[in-house]
Amino acid sequence: MAVTTTDGCRITPVRFASLGGADIQGFFIAPEAAAGDRPRPLVITTHGYNSHSNPVLEARHAAASGADLLGFDIRGFGLSRAACAVDPGGYILSGIEDPRTSILRGAVCDYIRAAEVGALLQAGGGGAVYHGRSFGGALAIMAQAVAPRADYLVAAVPTLGWTAGRRQLATGGSTLEVNEHLARRPAAEADVMRTLAYFDTVNYADRVACDALVGVGLHDTVVPPATVYAIANHMVPRPEVMELPVSHTDLIEERHWVSFDRRWTSRVVELASGR
Repeated sequence: MAVTTTDGCRITPVRFASLGGADIQGFFIAPEAAAGDRPRPLVITTHGYNSHSNPVLEARHAAASGADLLGFDIRGFGLSRAACAVDPGGYILSGIEDPRTSILRGAVCDYIRAAEVGALLQAGGGGAVYHGRSFGGALAIMAQAVAPRADYLVAAVPTLGWTAGRRQLATGGSTLEVNEHLARRPAAEADVMRTLAYFDTVNYADRVACDALVGVGLHDTVVPPATVYAIANHMVPRPEVMELPVSHTDLIEERHWVSFDRRWTSRVVELASGR
C-alpha cells in the first residue's frame, strides 16, 4: 500500500527477482511536488552493511532533489532477509571461498537489477544517479562499472576497497568477520583473499566513467580513510571528494554528513535542469 510522507513524497512498495531468483524488496518514491510530464532523474540507493533501507530518510532526499528514488534491501538484509542463506559467522563469509558462490556477487546483481526496475518506473527518463553509503557505496561503484547506467555516482565512505590494507587497518564491520574467520581457518586464506580481490572496489574504480562524489570519514575504524582514498584515486574521471570528521561512529560530529547530502542532492537538481 502506498503512503504519502510529510515531505510530499509518495512511497510505494516494490518487489523484484534478482540473480538466482532472489526475492528483493524495497520502495519507489516519487515527489508529488515534481509530478507532471517533466522528466526527472532516478536515484538508485541502498544501505550499509548489517543494515536496511530507510524510506522516510530517502523520501527527504527525493524531496530535496526532485528526483524519483528506488531504495531496496540487499539480499540477506531487511525486507530481503529471506532471499538467501547467510553464514552465521558474518554476511560476507557466505560463499566466500569462491567468487562464483560469494554473496557479494548476488549483492552486486541486486543493485544492477534495481536500476533496471527503477528505469521502468521512472517518470520520463531524466537521467540516473547511483547512491550508497558504506557497503551500498561499494555496490554502487561495482554496479556502475559492470553495467553503466548512471550519469552521476554518489558513494559515502565506500567499503571493500584495498583488500590487503583493510585487513590491517579496520577493526570492525566485515573486515573483523573476515579476520576472525581466517584466524579459525588459516588454510582458507588463499581462497578467501582471491574472492575478496575479485570484489575489491579499487579494481572497478577506473570503469566508473561518470561524474562522482565520494565522502571520506577522517576517523573511521570500520572503513578507514586510506581505503576510501585508494578507491577514489583510481576512479575515472577523478571524483569530487568531501572530507568529513568521522563516519561509522556515534559521535555528534556525524551531523556534518548533512552537508554531504546537501551537496549531492543539489547536484541532482542541476542534473534535472540539464546544467
